[in-house]
Amino acid sequence: MPVIERTFSDFLRHPNEVVAELDEHDVVLRRRNAPALRLCRADRDVARSEPFDALARLLRNLAMHSPGSISAALSDAYPWVAYLPCEECELFAEELTQELLAAASVGNYAPVAQLVREWQSTAEVYADPELLRRLSEPIEVTHGGPVPYPTG
Repeated sequence: MPVIERTFSDFLRHPNEVVAELDEHDVVLRRRNAPALRLCRADRDVARSEPFDALARLLRNLAMHSPGSISAALSDAYPWVAYLPCEECELFAEELTQELLAAASVGNYAPVAQLVREWQSTAEVYADPELLRRLSEPIEVTHGGPVPYPTG
C-alpha cells in the first residue's frame, strides 16, 4: 500500500481532498514539532491486523511444537540472540509469542516492541562479561531507618 505525505496544514485547508486520497493510499500528515499522524481507512486497518493475528498464532504453535525451529528463526531475525544462554533464548521465544498473541488481540503492538528492546538489553549485558559480573553480584542492602512520608 503506497503512502503519501501531506502537511497537517494541507489537511486543515483541504480536508475533502485529503480524505479522497484515502481511497487509494494511506496518508501521513507531517506536523511541525510533533509526531506525524497516519490516516487510513478502518477497513484497511482491519485487513492489516487480521493477518498479524494469524501470524502470531502460527508462531505460537511453532514455538509449542517445534521449539528448536523458533529459536533458529529468532537467531535469524535478531542476531543479538546469540548472546543469550539457551534457557534465556527459550524464555524470550515464549514471551515473544505470548506477547504477539496478546498484542494482536487488542490491536496494540507497542508492548511487542518494548519486549524486544528489553531482551536486546539483556543480550547486551550477556555480551559484556564485566558488566554481567557486576550486575550478577549480590546487592548489599543497608537499612537506614524508616523512610519519611512524602510531603507536598
